[in-house]
Amino acid sequence: MMTHFDQLESTNCYLRQYHQGMPQYAVVTAAYQTAGRGQRGNGWESEPGRNLLFSMLYYPPAGLPPSRQFQISKAVAVAVAETVDRLLDGYDHPEVCIKWPNDIYVGDRKIAGILIENALQSSTRIAHSIIGVGLNVNQREFRSGAPNPVSAVNITGRETPPEVVAGWLRQALVATLPLEDSWLDECYRRRLWRSRGFHPYISLVASAAPAPTAVKVGDDSGRAGCFEAEIVGVDPDGPITLRTRSGELRVFSFKEVAPVL
Repeated sequence: MMTHFDQLESTNCYLRQYHQGMPQYAVVTAAYQTAGRGQRGNGWESEPGRNLLFSMLYYPPAGLPPSRQFQISKAVAVAVAETVDRLLDGYDHPEVCIKWPNDIYVGDRKIAGILIENALQSSTRIAHSIIGVGLNVNQREFRSGAPNPVSAVNITGRETPPEVVAGWLRQALVATLPLEDSWLDECYRRRLWRSRGFHPYISLVASAAPAPTAVKVGDDSGRAGCFEAEIVGVDPDGPITLRTRSGELRVFSFKEVAPVL
């Protein structure tokens, strides 16, 4: 089931209101959203009809507890990355990566964002998930002030109908959402952005900031909480472990640390 609208408040909002009775993997897309948003409540810029605005209803396995909801996030990130690979196939482009926890980058530029809303039936069970994806397909210019957006057409020069990309994404999601742990964990780890070497980060929680190290990244080098670290791994429930230049291991949850771009 795939339903398209010319305009919605947001595709996630529509599924929140009307998911009752809808089947597994039901998809809603829109040409334009009046109140699209991403992680942290940020707005999502998209010119009407130019990009993929997509939400899918997912009923997780009955035995998946809320503590393992990050498995859904990983599966969706891998599926979106594979869809971007397909979209850019045949053209020279930087590597398609997953920026922890689930933004999709081409090189150092963001091409897609993901917003997953999990509805709990109880403290031990996720009733359903609404998987929202915004993927920049045909938009050539971005005016919102976002630091590093890019679209497929910026890279390839070729426009692709968003409805075609919607079909590819649904197909990829159906393939990854069985949540086969070992395969999924390896795919996610292999695609992690900046997974090799030391890179600059800034702590967003003062108490979690490691002792400052010498970081030279433009004007950010003197900011409080700025440090260099390498990725050690991502825990099954989502936190990322970083190793600083001094060898200290630090564990950060979502919204507690950010890379310096």
